[in-house]
Amino acid sequence: MFMTSKNQKQNAYIMGYFRSGPGQSHKTEQLHYAFSRDGLHWYELNGNKPVWKSSIGEGILRDPFIAKGADQHWHLVFTTRPMGPSIGYASSKDLIQWTNEKPLQVMMDVPDTVNSWAPEFSYDAKDESYLIYWASSTGKDLSNSKHYCVKTKDWEQFTKTDLFYAPGFQTIDASLAEHDGKYYMAVKDESHVYEPDRYPHPPMNYVAISDQLEGPYETLPGIQTPDYTEGPEFLWIESEKRWLLYYDYWAYGKYGIMSSADMRNWSSELDGSLSRFPHGARHGTMFPVSEAELSKLLDTFALRAHYRTTTYAPVRIATEEESGHLHDAFSLRTVLLNFRPTTVSGKQVLYDEGDSVNGFALRIQDGFMEGVVCSEGLKLMVSAKLSENATESWQCVALSYADGHLKLYLNNHLASEDSASFRLVRSHASQGGYGGRFGTDAFGDSDGTAPFQGAIEHVRVYDVPLYAEDIEAANIRFRR
Repeated sequence: MFMTSKNQKQNAYIMGYFRSGPGQSHKTEQLHYAFSRDGLHWYELNGNKPVWKSSIGEGILRDPFIAKGADQHWHLVFTTRPMGPSIGYASSKDLIQWTNEKPLQVMMDVPDTVNSWAPEFSYDAKDESYLIYWASSTGKDLSNSKHYCVKTKDWEQFTKTDLFYAPGFQTIDASLAEHDGKYYMAVKDESHVYEPDRYPHPPMNYVAISDQLEGPYETLPGIQTPDYTEGPEFLWIESEKRWLLYYDYWAYGKYGIMSSADMRNWSSELDGSLSRFPHGARHGTMFPVSEAELSKLLDTFALRAHYRTTTYAPVRIATEEESGHLHDAFSLRTVLLNFRPTTVSGKQVLYDEGDSVNGFALRIQDGFMEGVVCSEGLKLMVSAKLSENATESWQCVALSYADGHLKLYLNNHLASEDSASFRLVRSHASQGGYGGRFGTDAFGDSDGTAPFQGAIEHVRVYDVPLYAEDIEAANIRFRR
């Protein structure tokens, strides 16, 4: 529970990261979030903008690591600037509001400390304390990095700094996980960076093993990530019964993944088409969260608009203009609403955004629920038959779009899905709203308002694709 472990049961995950382009260009060095249901497809929250900004030193936050502690609070450690003996720390009850921010002077008593990079921590149940570990170099420059550690029970008092891992060559970016009573460390071999003649192989990550959390750790032969990678991180995927090992091609601006069921036999790198990461994500921390925690994060950082009032007529919420949440381009989107029809006959528009060139829409058509997305005039439609008793109670519909994949959910269940040849829906200046049509809709129709016959409430627009679990949780919160 308090370190990366295969015993966790959740299938909801958060990634914390900072952002930069290839080779440390275009940097946004603050805390960002993304969420995933499978550990492979990560969707940025808050529009890929920071969710929290540090005020320590120069206000730089890199290499974040987050885990829940024995006190049921979340704890965050991170790399700060300027370089020196400190790492950054903050805590949170909900992953939204971060408090108790402070520098931890973990290398203050070690002479000539140059830096303190990429801190992480693991909970040690034997003595009910946290083992905090990081990489530091001492002397004149960054050429002799080793891993050091301290322990704490309360994040206020700390043990004397000890050497944690020093294999005889440069290492940074260590990350620990427990599997079947053994402890595994993924760590970057940094030796080539400062001694290229002595260590000709390019930088990469390898895996070491120990019987104890504190070590000593011994290298497992034959396991390494591809060349020019760093920032390794483990995550156990319960539904797949396997570990994922993430790593960062920092110079190329992309991520890679390997997988294993036992920590000793690892796959080659997964095909990049099987995963998705936020643009510019660097050196992330991946960890499980509860359904309730994820729901609150989605409401806080992904819900663009929520129209709660029960209505019985078309409601215009966007005029003809260049920007706004019903005008901006998107590649990720979910519209979720509750409705109670008096009839399912004829053509009734429930949601109307954009037009027949670039748009997104929901309608009832002669007993079927239909959804459509269009980009540059290309259309993708999904459809599902409504139940025979749809007029007898409140129903829920959600239309979810993710990088060209369109899904239609009815009453929290996936009813239809399909994929398009396009990914981006470009900006659209048309009017929009719900409960009727406002011009030419994304289906290509313009014959009147085609008003919905019945009541609509809790219309919600998210800038991420929601899954069935997310839709069900959202509806529980707003159930009549």
